[in-house]
Amino acid sequence: MAAQSFRVKLSTLAIMEIAGQRVAVTVGTGDIVTLLNGPLDGIRLVDVYWNGETAQMFTIDLRERADLI
Repeated sequence: MAAQSFRVKLSTLAIMEIAGQRVAVTVGTGDIVTLLNGPLDGIRLVDVYWNGETAQMFTIDLRERADLI
């Protein structure tokens, strides 16, 4: 699967592991995330590369709150 990048058009939730804890963070409007695994079906979490780190986002958030670039 070729890497797909998305521009977030509405701030949304991501989950990151920080110091061994899973923490909710906000991916801001205009930020770029790159899908690391897929596909974007269902309502599961997928790994994304964002802000120099790996995070997880819900597929529905990428489909509804981001545009493929």
